Amino acid sequence: MENSNATPDVINTILGAKSDGKIARLRGDRPNQIEEMQNYYLAIFAPDAVSDAALPARDRFLIAVRVASHTNSTDVTDWYAELARNAGVSDSEIALARDVSTAWTQNSKLGAAVRHADLLVTRPSATGRGDLQALKTLGFSPAGIASLSQEIAYVSYQVRLIAGLRAFGDES
Repeated sequence: MENSNATPDVINTILGAKSDGKIARLRGDRPNQIEEMQNYYLAIFAPDAVSDAALPARDRFLIAVRVASHTNSTDVTDWYAELARNAGVSDSEIALARDVSTAWTQNSKLGAAVRHADLLVTRPSATGRGDLQALKTLGFSPAGIASLSQEIAYVSYQVRLIAGLRAFGDES
């Protein structure tokens, strides 16, 4: 996994925060949170070989596009769409991930992951054992299910954090 110091801060990058702007100053009051969020991001989206085998990075990017699209967070959706594109994901797959009004019906590991993400983002209290079993049936290991759940939680939090920071206004 990459060192968090070698990768620009994802939250500030998505926000377009200036290094001397009010968002960077506000976030600078909690340097541990900045480091933890960055490390968590890298653990999810720059996975080691074992984690990537459980849930490939290209699928993670598509799932992140889907989760962010549920919130209409264009900047976060665009961030992950670009990462997906760079990972070789087709524009048609990215468009499908963005279209939350269309259910993913493909009977594949990715299809199951996207359906699970849709459920957790829109109706988390409706999830049950059968939903986890559906993931297992299509090839998810316990580690893959944990990675998927962590990703959905992370992107959901990331979207809320970015929206909250945006509420402080522009960087001027």
